[in-house]
Formats: sequence, structure tokens, C-alpha cells
Amino acid sequence: MIERIRAIAAGKGFQKIFWSLVSRGSSTVLSFALLFVASHVLDTNEYGLYIFLFSVGSSLGLIAVFGQQVLLVKHFRLATHARGETNQSLLYYNALWLGIGCGGQLLAALVIWLLSDRIPYPYDHLPIALLFGAIFTLSEYMQSYFIVHARIVLALVPRENLWRLLSCAALGLLAWAGLLQTGAVAIEIVTGLLALMVGYQFVRFVAHEGLGFLHAPTARAEVPSREWRRETLTFSANGFFSSAALYFETILIGIAIGLDVAAFYFVATRIASLLILPVLAIDTVGVPLISARFQERDHEGAQKLVSMLSAGSFALALIGGVVLFVIGPFVLHLFDPSFVEHFPVLVLLSIGAIAHAFFGPGTWLMMIGGGEAYLLKARSVVFVVYLGLLFVLASQFGPEGVAMAGVIELVTLHLISRRWVLRQWKVDNAATSFLMLRWRARRAEAAQMRDRALEAGDNGRP
Repeated sequence: MIERIRAIAAGKGFQKIFWSLVSRGSSTVLSFALLFVASHVLDTNEYGLYIFLFSVGSSLGLIAVFGQQVLLVKHFRLATHARGETNQSLLYYNALWLGIGCGGQLLAALVIWLLSDRIPYPYDHLPIALLFGAIFTLSEYMQSYFIVHARIVLALVPRENLWRLLSCAALGLLAWAGLLQTGAVAIEIVTGLLALMVGYQFVRFVAHEGLGFLHAPTARAEVPSREWRRETLTFSANGFFSSAALYFETILIGIAIGLDVAAFYFVATRIASLLILPVLAIDTVGVPLISARFQERDHEGAQKLVSMLSAGSFALALIGGVVLFVIGPFVLHLFDPSFVEHFPVLVLLSIGAIAHAFFGPGTWLMMIGGGEAYLLKARSVVFVVYLGLLFVLASQFGPEGVAMAGVIELVTLHLISRRWVLRQWKVDNAATSFLMLRWRARRAEAAQMRDRALEAGDNGRP
């Protein structure tokens, strides 16, 4: 048994998951550290401004990647890849859309900056949010590129770890020196540091891939324009909804209620996001493997992978939820004593995170399995209903109502996704599918043992 455990631990797959967990885990810790530092070096209103600009930039960055990171994961053929020869049309197509996304944000930032004296607070600070968004867009793509190549450390460490660590140190030192007074200056600092990290990834990308795909005569000609354009539009729309799920509520609260309440809600969502850390870490390694099974039409192999990933994610999230229920008020108090009265919001957000972990890869399976158009339609309908539900619940229950509407939307989408994947791929992504898989395996073993016993009895007859 010990030898088997050692063999598993020495395997490349385990090492990738281990480093993914380490990076994602330290990323979450450092994310909290950055929030904590910012909340203590800025007053409440300036901290709210920092959170608002960060949320706007992150949201736009996720939208403006136009789903190219998903298109890359779905179509990149790693097994046959050769620099400058294969996957050139895909890389060219990715670069085209990334140029539109980043360029559009930079142009909008320039226009708003030129008109900033006519724009009211806090919207006059949007140029730095747009610049942050453009860099974040490129960062999203760089992560997916290196994940596809199984270079987990290079994919995650620059943004998830080093950027946050350096941002914490920079904000703390500048505040100590008396040079940090506003939330706008704080977001400028973290934007500059993110640019350094993404710049390093881009240099490594060029060293590994080159830039020949930008001007290769066959790259553009080999693009299956209609298919990839359809998928790009679908992935882009799904990216909008994913971005809305992460930042829409915080941005809306900042606009409609106040920057101070937005700051609290952002902190609460980040605390609850601890529970989906296993999902993010396992999906980092698991989704490309599942995509390969889908490409090979290996339904049984995909089911085994999905069941293990979902069960592992759910078990870890459930344990974390129990711990968070106990220490949640103390954690909220660390940021601001007034946050503790909104502890029920954190409970609701945690329930949503546990539900998300229960469904494992969830909507990723639809996007890499050919269901992106169906997912888009479902998300569009659910989002409209969600907006109505959000208005009703928020007006009645305040931040708690906002959290309730978000949880209902999340669970509804996962149920729709599970139904589609079951129907199209005969793959169940619920955590309970692991128990069914184990039960079937034991039945098969029992049947084999029974058959062997019968054969032995027959062979022993005179």
C-alpha cells in the first residue's frame, strides 16, 4: 500500500495537481493578504474606490478575452504540436481577437482620460480600470496557454502568487512612507506590477512559440472562420455571464448603494471563494484531460475523471464550509468590525460555493463538449430571470437578498448544465456520480468473482 502511494505521489499527474493546489492555495492567501493590507492602509471610502476599480477592470478583462482561452483549450493539438508548423491558424486567430479586446480597452481608457474633467467621481478614475482590464485580458490567455502545455508553475505563479505578494509589499511600504493616500493610486500600483508579471509570461511565450503565426501566409488561410467565429461569439457571451457572476453584484452595489458596502460584499465573496479553491486547482489540470477524452470520444474515461474531480472538490469544499461557519465572524472582524453584522451574507455565499463544488467542472464540460450555444441560451434566460429576482430580493433583504439571488442563479445553471452533459455525453458531473461509479465497479468485481467460482466448479467436476 505504501509503495502504491509513493508511486502515485511520484507520478507527473499528481505533481501537477499538487503544484496547482499549492499555487491556488497561496494565491487565495495572498489575495486575502492584499485585501487586508489595502483595507488597513486606505480609509473606508478609498478602499471602496479601490475595490470598485479593481472589480470593473477584472470584469472587463474577463469579457475582452472573447473566449480565446477556451477556444485554445478546445482546439490546441499538443500531441502533434511543432513550433512554427502546427496550431498556427489557431494562434493567429487568438491574437486577432486579443488585439481587438486589449486595443478596445486602451482606446476607451484614452477617451475617458481626455474627458475626465467632465466625468463625475468615481467614474473619472475608469481609465486605470480599463488599463488594468487590458493587461488582465492578456493574462487570462497566457494562463490557458501554459496550462495546455502542462507548465503549471509558469501558468499560475506570476499572476496568482508573485503579483499579489509584490502588491502587498508595495502598498504596505508606500503607506508606511506616507505616499499612499487614495484608492486610485493603489490600483495604479497593482496594475503596474501585473504588467510586469504578464510581460514576463509573454516573453516566455515568444521564446517557446515565436511570433511567426502573425505573418505566416498559411495561418490566416487555414482558419475555419465560420466555425471559430461562431464559437468565439458564444464563448464571449458565456465569458460575459461568468464575469457578471464574479463582479456584477459588487459593481452594482457600488453604483446603487455605496462604495463602502461594495467593499464589504467583495470581501465576503472572496472569503466564500476559499471553498471553490479545490475546484479551481483540480480543474486547472483536469479540464485539459477531460477535453482530450471528449476529442477521443472516450465517454467512460471522461466519466471516471469527472466523477473523481467532482467528488474531491465537493468533499474539500464541504469540510471548508464547516470550518468557515465557525471562524467566519472572526475573519470578517479582521477587515472591519461592522462587517460581522452581515455574517448571514457570508453563509449564503458559502452555500453557493459548496453547490458549485458539488457539480465539479460544471459548465466547462458544456463549453469543451460542444454545448456552448445551448449554455449561452440557458444563461441568457436565467440571467433575465436573475435580474428580476435580484431586484425583488435586494429591495426586501438588502445584501442578503443579493446573495440569495446569486445562489439561485448558480444552482439553476449547474442543473441545466448537468442535464445537457448527461444527455449528450452520458457523463454525470455531480459529486454523487463517484458513488455510483464505485458501486458499479464493485458489482462488476462481484460478478467476475462469481463467474470464476462457477468456472472453477465446472473444471472440478469428474
